Amino acid sequence: MTPDQMSSEYLSNSLKELRLKHWSDAMLQDLSEMLPAEQGLILRCLNKWAETEKANRRAQMIASKIRSSRFKRVQTIDAFDFSHCKATQAIQKTYLALHQSIAAGNLPSAVFTGTAGMGKTHLARALGYAACQKGISALFVTAAEMVNQLSHAQKAFNLESELNKYRRPQVLIIDELGYVQLDAQASNLFFQVISARHDQGLGTIATTNLPFGKFNQIFANDAIAHAIVDRLVNEADVFFMEGASYREHQREQKQKTKAK
Repeated sequence: MTPDQMSSEYLSNSLKELRLKHWSDAMLQDLSEMLPAEQGLILRCLNKWAETEKANRRAQMIASKIRSSRFKRVQTIDAFDFSHCKATQAIQKTYLALHQSIAAGNLPSAVFTGTAGMGKTHLARALGYAACQKGISALFVTAAEMVNQLSHAQKAFNLESELNKYRRPQVLIIDELGYVQLDAQASNLFFQVISARHDQGLGTIATTNLPFGKFNQIFANDAIAHAIVDRLVNEADVFFMEGASYREHQREQKQKTKAK
């Protein structure tokens, strides 16, 4: 432990962080009545125990954030090879800057658009995982799952509660936007989620196989398609990914590893 971590002030702040404010006040009073040698021993032990408690609570909090995110599969940035094609090389610098900004508490917003198999979902999940590590709430869902759940809730007169499920996470990852066409009702429900999140300044991440100019093939009409695109990209980093399949690259790498 550093000298700063051995101080009574550091311990007092740790106890307040652990919501033990009254214990902190009582400790400072009792320490003032002890001999210096006794103070040092008490501070050393209590600081060590407080650090252990904080570390365990943080680990439990991160594990809880990851469970509630429903990632289906955890994918991290360390496992992604940006060198595999020109498209991923081109986005590497911007993507890593966005990923690193999460450590400062930034809520990431991004749209990954391009052909299938490029690693769009991997990169989206990696942003969500980094957010969980920072204690930020995240939720991963496919576009089809989200609108299906909203449609069912509307029929069951439980729409507001279901909408809040997608409005509240600090980071929402919507995968596979464009694989299913949405009718007028589903398009309106999707818009309600995106609009609410945009107004609240929350992080929204989407992956799609269609360019923005073809979003009218996803949503019911040009007007709602334009409104959704406008809100999705307003404060988001947009990553265009066209090129050789990343999945094929992964298979080749596995084959090379097996051959060694």
